[in-house]
Amino acid sequence: MSGTSGKAREIVLGDELGDIAVRANGVRVEIHTDGSVAAYTKSDVDAYTNGAVHLHPAVNDDVKPVAHATPEIGAIESAGEHKGEIYGGIYPADDKPIWFSAAPKLMNHYNAAAWAEGQGGSLPTREQGGYLTTLKGKGGAFTEIFNRGGSFPAGYVWLAEPVTGFRDGAWCQRLSDGDQDYGNRYNELPVLCVLR
Repeated sequence: MSGTSGKAREIVLGDELGDIAVRANGVRVEIHTDGSVAAYTKSDVDAYTNGAVHLHPAVNDDVKPVAHATPEIGAIESAGEHKGEIYGGIYPADDKPIWFSAAPKLMNHYNAAAWAEGQGGSLPTREQGGYLTTLKGKGGAFTEIFNRGGSFPAGYVWLAEPVTGFRDGAWCQRLSDGDQDYGNRYNELPVLCVLR
């Protein structure tokens, strides 16, 4: 494999050991039975994998987790805390990752809010809805979300905020052009959940 040192000594332990951890030269490497690897080091890491790579903050000053590659915007996470969720990049309002999950069917605003809460998240705020439209053309799972068209209801998603002065009104985001409008909360629209 390119990038590996010709001086590295290979130690073959076999395939039936269960989860193991190896510590050498100030680095701890955990090898799990599912083939995943966790490495803790103060130095750089080169990773060669066909799987996802995750970034985690350091847990203490002695041993720092390996820096991992950032997922591509629109990628659906295959493992870990955000498994099955769509990566939406770094949300500029707080410089933290934002993830989305799409509901399997259209829902009214009341059911949409309950579904999002059941997923451990919430409907997008108006600000997050505006950010969402900047992801158009980024590919991955966003391709399907943005190719629903611009018509009502397919081209819209519910937002979290109700409309002031309209008891049964709530804001929605038109994905085709970024406009925000409001509709009757009993209308059924596509639903996205924001997970942070």
